Amino acid sequence: MQRLTEISWLYQSLIYLVLGVLVLIVSRIIIEKLTPYKVADELVKVDNQALGITLIGYYAGVIVIFLGAVLGGSHDETLVGFFRQAAIDVFYAFFGIFLLNGCRLIVDKLILYKFSVEKEIITDRNAGTGAVESGCMFATALMIAGAIGGEGSFLSAIIFFILGQLLLIGFALFHQLVTPYDIHAEIEKDNVAAGAYMGFNMVALGIIALKATSGDFIGWGYNLGYFVVYALVGLLTLALLQKLTTQLFLSGACLEEEIARDQNMNIAWVGGTTAIGIAAMFFFLL
Repeated sequence: MQRLTEISWLYQSLIYLVLGVLVLIVSRIIIEKLTPYKVADELVKVDNQALGITLIGYYAGVIVIFLGAVLGGSHDETLVGFFRQAAIDVFYAFFGIFLLNGCRLIVDKLILYKFSVEKEIITDRNAGTGAVESGCMFATALMIAGAIGGEGSFLSAIIFFILGQLLLIGFALFHQLVTPYDIHAEIEKDNVAAGAYMGFNMVALGIIALKATSGDFIGWGYNLGYFVVYALVGLLTLALLQKLTTQLFLSGACLEEEIARDQNMNIAWVGGTTAIGIAAMFFFLL
């Protein structure tokens, strides 16, 4: 049987590159079919910035899911085994995209539940709402990539996706508790800084959740315990970080005044990127 070592590694990489582009194209068709509006018209004819921000999280998430499926798959040195594994990787990528689209419903009904996300993005073109949905989708993609990577089962991937979504919902509630202003009220009145700050924090949570869900599935007790420990430590880290960021990096600025009153995007940029940076260190160093 012809072995994979006899095939140019360049050709193998090109095959996966083509598959990745095809997955992206199909993901565009999927989101078009699942929305009551024409995505292309909103982006080009209407110049809807809020939807554009949302799609940043969606398409970046699709790429992350595809890479998670490819890099987390097993390797077979035979030619037949290579194409079999490529087919499995593509299947898991589309499975992940299906779950990613389900995240949009979670955001609408359980995270930004006080108003219609679709109305805010399509009718009001609310960029803050788009930032939250974008952050949630990218965070979800990281969770999915962790769940489908490594040695595991279809069931374990679904279970850890559900746990990841519960973590997102829990963090949204927790984020409101430690935030001195009404997040829903600020986002609904088009406060982009409030939405961007929350969206960045969702991405940071996604990085921590990737750490909690990645790796081989050893057993329910071990992997669930691993998830719970990292999820709790991550939540406490982000909560502490929110308090320290304004003191250490923003000269003691008042979060409520800067975001709720002044709608200061600088707080969102600095606070958000700091949260993502700490989460990245959490991922690589712990």
